[in-house]
Amino acid sequence: MVKGLKAIFKIRATYIGIAAAIAFQLIFFTVWMTAYDGVSDRFNHLKVGLLNEDAGIGQDIAQRINESLPFQIETYSSLELAQTDMNDRKIEMIIQIPDSLSNSMQSGAEASIVYWVNQSNSSLTKTMMENTAFHLNEQINQQLFAFQKSEATSVFGQQISNAAIPKELADSIGSSVKMLVEHMKDKPIGADIKKVNNAEGFAANFVPFMIIISSFVGAMVMIMQHQDALQLVKGSVSKWGLFASRQIINIGVAFILPILTIGLMSIFNIASEVNTFSIYLFQSIMFWAFLSLAQIFVLLFGNLGMLFNILALSLQLVTSGVLVPKAALSEGYIKLASILPATYGADGYYTIIFGGGDASIRSNIVSLLGIVAVTLLISSAAVALKKDYNKHIEVASSLVK
Repeated sequence: MVKGLKAIFKIRATYIGIAAAIAFQLIFFTVWMTAYDGVSDRFNHLKVGLLNEDAGIGQDIAQRINESLPFQIETYSSLELAQTDMNDRKIEMIIQIPDSLSNSMQSGAEASIVYWVNQSNSSLTKTMMENTAFHLNEQINQQLFAFQKSEATSVFGQQISNAAIPKELADSIGSSVKMLVEHMKDKPIGADIKKVNNAEGFAANFVPFMIIISSFVGAMVMIMQHQDALQLVKGSVSKWGLFASRQIINIGVAFILPILTIGLMSIFNIASEVNTFSIYLFQSIMFWAFLSLAQIFVLLFGNLGMLFNILALSLQLVTSGVLVPKAALSEGYIKLASILPATYGADGYYTIIFGGGDASIRSNIVSLLGIVAVTLLISSAAVALKKDYNKHIEVASSLVK
């Protein structure tokens, strides 16, 4: 056993494996704790759209909403404009005060404020917006009910005092009025919550997160295994030949893997809001971007590059927006999110699973292709700086001869 331990600890890969286990905990604790520190204090960065179509009491309600909501309020002039921004995930919810609100309240008909909640978002954001709609509507009703009671009592009291009627009759009428006021509806306005871009099934909420983590971890493992395999043949093939071969394999796997992804989505009845070709193309480009990012660190640092890929995995999970809305992160992590492929992968899969703006898939593909181009340039520079073992062996062979 001692002899076996000595043999194992003479191998460099043994220490890299131990370092990886330590790095996983250090990196995940550091990244996740710093990224999510103070998140609850930054929920006020989330945006809500407000559309007031009522010229009467709606004006007062809109003012109260602006004063009470702990989010950034964007005012809209039409529902179409607001829905376009919501589908593009620029706002999380639309609060619509219908033009019939005042008339409905005055006539005693059913009156409601409409809350459009975008389901194409992280579970935390959706839950927060739905809770906000309920609490806000409750708060508006409490304020309106207290106001209506006070106004009704005041108006009747003033009219009775001005009327020339006996005191006993006035007191009797006053008591009847108070009883009538007490039986007024304590919730004059209902909450009509409409879930937009909704997907059936609880599991659908986790599809973007699951695909992001499985794709990047798969890319990490594939790149590491290919690195070990290429070490065995680097003496017989030039460095550029190896690099070109690696890219061909990356592209081949990237454009074959989506067939499995689409098949699994079909097996588990995961509905999509876009056509099959769009899913195929998007998953291909996303996985290619993951492979291109993961290979940079391996080309620069060899097997030690795995530590940097662990860091890249952790950073992408916390900044992609699948767990916590990006707007609630600190400024540094928001900027970092813009250069990481998982950000665009998550956004694209929210559109695929839940729906949204038609331009979302196209714009995310363009962003992912930009990341592929930049990472390939960096990888090419890393290869250019490395020694070509094939040439060294050829030179050594010629000297021996």
